[in-house]
Amino acid sequence: MIRPLSRLVRLGPCARKAVSLVAGLATIAAVSGCFTKQCTEIGCNDGFSITTATADKRWAPGEYALDLSVDGELVSCAYTWTNTPQVGGGGVSVQCSPTVAVSVDPVARCTETSDRDSVSQSCTPIPGQFTQRITIQGTPARVEVAVQRDGAVVGERSFAPAYRSLYPNGEDCGPVCRQDAQDWELP
Repeated sequence: MIRPLSRLVRLGPCARKAVSLVAGLATIAAVSGCFTKQCTEIGCNDGFSITTATADKRWAPGEYALDLSVDGELVSCAYTWTNTPQVGGGGVSVQCSPTVAVSVDPVARCTETSDRDSVSQSCTPIPGQFTQRITIQGTPARVEVAVQRDGAVVGERSFAPAYRSLYPNGEDCGPVCRQDAQDWELP
């Protein structure tokens, strides 16, 4: 049987407060010394992405060609867009080079639902609305892009990424990744 200290030793009200204060501080000191920082192993990659869209998010069908200069290295790729999502709702995805990829995907409207301790999200594609995403691995200082549809230039633009450092596991843990994402509205 454990008895409180106040029953074993008679203390006055001031002494009891002092003993409680000292016991509380000792507990805080002991507990705070037990915590160590735990780092997870979440990884990340350096990268730059460009999301291109028209004002109404309509992506006209046709034969598309992209010409990029990534820090002076030329990369080209092409794809056919029929304005129809693939089976399962996805779009077109093309690997242009080992470090450059392009995809056309449906624009989705997402709703979030909270229920006590859980949060869920559901997304529904918006019919007829798509965006093109150009993804570049690494941290290029300058990227120039020309987009053509059926042999006609749809848009040309130069980008100078402004990278942010991201710490997916916290600043005290590695890794650190540098990323930037920009939007480009096409006519």
